[in-house]
Amino acid sequence: MRRLTPLPTNESLFLRVNNVMGLLGMSGIEGSNASSKVEANELKSASTQVQGAQSVRRALSLLRLVGKYRDEGVKLAQLVRESELDRGTAYRLLTCLVEEQFVDRGSDNLYYLGPEAVLLGSLLSKPTPLLTRFLPVLRRIGRIAGDTVFLMMRQGDYIYCVHREEGSSMVKVLTTQIGQRRMIGTGTGGTAILEFMQPAEIKRIYESHIDEYQEQGVELDQLLTAAQEVRQCGYALTYDAFDEVGIAGLGIAFRIGSHGIGAISLATLTARLGPERLRELQAMLAAELKGLSLR
Repeated sequence: MRRLTPLPTNESLFLRVNNVMGLLGMSGIEGSNASSKVEANELKSASTQVQGAQSVRRALSLLRLVGKYRDEGVKLAQLVRESELDRGTAYRLLTCLVEEQFVDRGSDNLYYLGPEAVLLGSLLSKPTPLLTRFLPVLRRIGRIAGDTVFLMMRQGDYIYCVHREEGSSMVKVLTTQIGQRRMIGTGTGGTAILEFMQPAEIKRIYESHIDEYQEQGVELDQLLTAAQEVRQCGYALTYDAFDEVGIAGLGIAFRIGSHGIGAISLATLTARLGPERLRELQAMLAAELKGLSLR
């Protein structure tokens, strides 16, 4: 059996810090033994906090991924690939989420959102401040255009669907679900926000998620070209995204706050999006964002 190395005591941690500083040609830690213990405790506390925050972020990342698959469920192997965690870490975090009922593991060995996660969502008695600000705009666009309208926000290396407003058209184009995340540069909203991103950042994101992009047949050159086109036009125009044949999308990005980037996009039938209607819809989206002081 492997013998675990005991954690250092405050005194040994203090001595180790002194030894390291001595090797670096620096003065040792001076002062009373009591002050040394305080400093050692602070170092240990800071390290514990960093590790704890990292675990929380990893668990929340897994919870988001499970939520993305909704009723379909998702395999552990898929979660490992998408989260980029090692299998052991992912399994331990998922086991904890299952025990706390934020995630369910079915008899088919697939992971699903658990009752606690659903309950938390149901406790939102009113829309978030962000949604409160955009909801009248989304509803107005949906009513006038008749098409499905989406509010998308950047979330790290992904684009996240905050809200979907169905238009009055008899044909509903429901390409993206609320809460769903997609890779930046894919879909209409994900393409629109490339307007505010530099080539170096786009390259970094692509290289970090190259497997996911290549699974969708997306190359780095395509993203860089799309970003240049969006900057020139001021809007994103997509056709047949995610293999939805006959579907077109129009989206315009915006900045919100110091670091936030998002987009309003709509999905319609390609047959309904002629040149004249495209100009009308583009002008309407731009005017609504200008009314929110976001363009």
